[in-house]
Amino acid sequence: MSVSFVQHRIQAEARARKLALERCGSTEVRIADIYKYFPFRLFDLSRDALGDLAQIEFEAELELCRANPEMLEQYMDMKRGGFRVGFISDTYWSTDQLAQLLRSCSPGLTWDFLYASCDHGSGKSEALFEAYLAEQGIDAASSFHVGDNHNADIKGARRHGIRPRYYPQASAPLASKFQRETSIFELLCPDQPSRLDCGARTLRRAVTARSAEHSPAFNLGVTVLGPVMAAFDAFIEAQRAALARKGARVAIGFLGRDGLLPYRVWQANHGETGAYVEIVVSAWSDPPIRSNLSVSC
Repeated sequence: MSVSFVQHRIQAEARARKLALERCGSTEVRIADIYKYFPFRLFDLSRDALGDLAQIEFEAELELCRANPEMLEQYMDMKRGGFRVGFISDTYWSTDQLAQLLRSCSPGLTWDFLYASCDHGSGKSEALFEAYLAEQGIDAASSFHVGDNHNADIKGARRHGIRPRYYPQASAPLASKFQRETSIFELLCPDQPSRLDCGARTLRRAVTARSAEHSPAFNLGVTVLGPVMAAFDAFIEAQRAALARKGARVAIGFLGRDGLLPYRVWQANHGETGAYVEIVVSAWSDPPIRSNLSVSC
């Protein structure tokens, strides 16, 4: 049901934007405009539920949205430097909703200007930057814009003489990994929505973007092995905590050789609270045969 809902919600937005372009020359819409084209009867709903669906989606956005620490740090540095700083967003949320969303992500956040594209009937790739420069009385050459969309943020800013900084959410190789992981997850866990990952992909995008090295081995560790090992470490800790709550005495052991990497991750996160054991199996031969039993726990 959740997968079907998401698919129809995406289709409703595509239809709303297409019709808005035909009627007004712009694809900008509000959240209520999107739900006008949602198939209510398919989900046993009446059209009176439009407002409820829009509000529920906004509440989900408030719950799931997080501030990018690097962007927040840069924003605060600019504020402390005495610069006028604000937000310009291509969004179907109104200016008031956008303000609520920002403060939900970072309580106490302030800004000098705030632009939501749906309230201006134009996006950043159209005339929103032009409206911002005119209304704020800002010289374009002294303005600086950070964005994650190359067409809207980078090309749109340059077209109006604004200096841009491209901050992609995910590189093409990382986006490809996410797509493969999603496909595998949906095959293995068809009853669970793949989109609800508790923010794991968001965190992985942020970590990858801040990584300075770009060797193949390093990238593999950052994008694949690191997240897997971190998840395994969290799993072990959850199991340990569950046993401890029941009054059990718990010892953590990692068996070689496959247990060496998770053991090192455990040491980094929990100190010397685990042990590593290499199992050597000997057989009578001349010379003796020594081999490692590949077991991890």
